[in-house]
Amino acid sequence: MKATSLIASLLVAASLSTASVTVQAEDNPQKTVEPSNINTRDLKVGDRAPDILVRKESALGDWKKRGLKPPHDDSQWARINDRYVLVKITNGTILDITPAK
Repeated sequence: MKATSLIASLLVAASLSTASVTVQAEDNPQKTVEPSNINTRDLKVGDRAPDILVRKESALGDWKKRGLKPPHDDSQWARINDRYVLVKITNGTILDITPAK
């Protein structure tokens, strides 16, 4: 008799656990495109730059070709929309903003 009640309670527990997973699953996940939260019109010298501009991948290696002044120590040029932004890598401070030509 103990084996029967043990099996019955295990079946009840198993059915409850699968029911909760089924309820939580979403039928049609919605795909959305989020707009960029980087608005260059709001950026000014002294502001903290968005993290993406501080990353090594965003650095412009050909700043001379683009007519930009040499970056300071621990800083890099990055392009965002129609502007070049000189960003201090250590703290993300914007040191200079120049329109892209």
